[in-house]
Amino acid sequence: MKKLIALLMAGILVFALCACGGQNQPEPADTTAPPSGNVDVINTTDPGTTISVPETGADITTSSLAVSENVEQEAALAAKLADYKVDIDLEGLNKNMITAQMTAITQDPSSYLGKTIRVTGVYDQTYYEPTDQYYNYVLGYDETGCCAAWGIEFYGDPVPDKIDAYTPISMVGTISTYDEEGIAYTFIDVTDFAM
Repeated sequence: MKKLIALLMAGILVFALCACGGQNQPEPADTTAPPSGNVDVINTTDPGTTISVPETGADITTSSLAVSENVEQEAALAAKLADYKVDIDLEGLNKNMITAQMTAITQDPSSYLGKTIRVTGVYDQTYYEPTDQYYNYVLGYDETGCCAAWGIEFYGDPVPDKIDAYTPISMVGTISTYDEEGIAYTFIDVTDFAM
């Protein structure tokens, strides 16, 4: 649960910073005043950003969430795994539908356990200090492409040991769970992987 809270907090932070990155608009009553300039925003795209989780006091280090600019590459990766028969196919759906499906899976994993899924997104990794472990995630973005809308852990033999952050990835696997610190976490047990 702590990792989930930490990932969600990182996503909320990035979303908030993305939403605030435009120019200040003049007050509606004052149509003659020009915009006052850009809002000063902290750069959260640097790898190694440390975020403290208020509920636990634990610190996590994330490579942060970048906007995917590799739509064509993601489509090509998805095509490499198109021949698999899967129970849940996220390819070809709009971003809102993918977000809804991934939210359903992470909110109610027991309804999806053992089902095969095909998913494409970008890679990210989070370090969780209390367990001294790194966790692999595939992330998807919202319809505007500005902010991460969902993320799910993944592991499996076909996954390479080294993947650069924000690399477009595609996978086919089985929805599974594991227990850590008394909490069940949902992940994709990867059977085939492309990057």
